[in-house]
Amino acid sequence: MDWDWAVGGITAEIPRTTGPECINYMTDRRRWTETALLSVLFIYIMHSSWKRMAPIRLPPPHEIQKSHSPMRLFLLISMSLIFGIEMGFKLAGRSMIFALNPCHVQTCLQIYLLAAKPTKTTTALFRIQMSNLNGPFLAFLFPEVEGRTYPFEQATYWIQHALLYIIPIYILRSGAYTIEDTKDFKWCKIGTSFMLFYHFLLLSPLSILTGINLDHMLCAAMSDPFQGQNYRLFACCHQALLCPILSKGTMLLFASRKSYNSHEIGVHQAVSCEDFREQSGTEHVMYQEYATPESLTAEYTMPTTKID
Repeated sequence: MDWDWAVGGITAEIPRTTGPECINYMTDRRRWTETALLSVLFIYIMHSSWKRMAPIRLPPPHEIQKSHSPMRLFLLISMSLIFGIEMGFKLAGRSMIFALNPCHVQTCLQIYLLAAKPTKTTTALFRIQMSNLNGPFLAFLFPEVEGRTYPFEQATYWIQHALLYIIPIYILRSGAYTIEDTKDFKWCKIGTSFMLFYHFLLLSPLSILTGINLDHMLCAAMSDPFQGQNYRLFACCHQALLCPILSKGTMLLFASRKSYNSHEIGVHQAVSCEDFREQSGTEHVMYQEYATPESLTAEYTMPTTKID
């Protein structure tokens, strides 16, 4: 099969995009070893966090059935248009393989989230992508626009990455999807682990096989402060810190009250513990029930959290 449309336009003119320097930056044995070991680690983190996950609760039915607002439709059309233009540039430049970079995948996901109605699946996808805001954040700190030579191509870079941050903020403000409690980091663990898992399981093997530096999995970027053989391990460490900071920070700054599902984060109330006297032995039975509007006016008892 002819892959010229996907990789034919990629040359070594831009440093560390491809070429001997990038390919020989570290040994393939080291790359494959890191890929295998770290992929297992990320699967374990995702699995262990998922098992302890509280159930996702959706907004009220009338909120789910509401038609999309003009602003939501505007963001949906804008992101779809920018993404279409970006893919046109990739096809014209015969570099379609770069469409696998995480920011383009996240763009597709956000387009879907803007178009879809809240379900448990879309809510889970929204929470996971909230831990991938490091992409647009780093794109502004360390822009890579040297190879963008078509008219308006650099502009699409800035617009796309700006929208990647604006759209989650809009969704948080509108309450279209519910989010977890700010003290709950299980979704951050899943989102960050999945993002790194995607890099090592897909982008790293493709980089090795094609010799193309997909999202810097073949060699470190020129602007990377952690140059050397261990740069990918350092990246796992600093991104594991950056992703939760950006996710929780954005939630704290922009999330509306509607985004926090009251049934999920604490509109629960413990009912009194009853000690049943000893008959054949002593048993202590504790039980909880959801708070109702009537019970909220009753005598206050210490709140606790119930996971169904």
